[in-house]
Amino acid sequence: MAIIVGIVFFLIGLPEFKRSPKLTKKAKKDITYIMSTLLTLLIFVVIVSWNLHTSGDLFLEGPLTPQMKFHWGQKVLLLGLLEGLWAVISLKWLLPIFFDPLDLSKKQILVLVSGIVFSVVSGIYALLEAS
Repeated sequence: MAIIVGIVFFLIGLPEFKRSPKLTKKAKKDITYIMSTLLTLLIFVVIVSWNLHTSGDLFLEGPLTPQMKFHWGQKVLLLGLLEGLWAVISLKWLLPIFFDPLDLSKKQILVLVSGIVFSVVSGIYALLEAS
């Protein structure tokens, strides 16, 4: 939802961008930062939603064969690792390029890490249960 709101505000335009008919270097730099940040967040949202959908298929479907559990468990495990990797890349390297270094509170880090750990552990559990 925040990404959609960000895109809407970007499309409406910031007042400083509307004043001049040509885009200045500063305006181009700001647009690049805004779009890069939104793209980084969009990729994270896609990974998380794909992971949630796959986890739901794994745990909420009816009885699954061991091969299906193994396949879905593998997907959940890989998506959990991908989610963790993208979180580290975006929080440590990508977003500090656009902003000052991010100072996340311990609670924010705990929520992020717990989601990743839960996904990885549920994928490992499904793999072990299938074998």
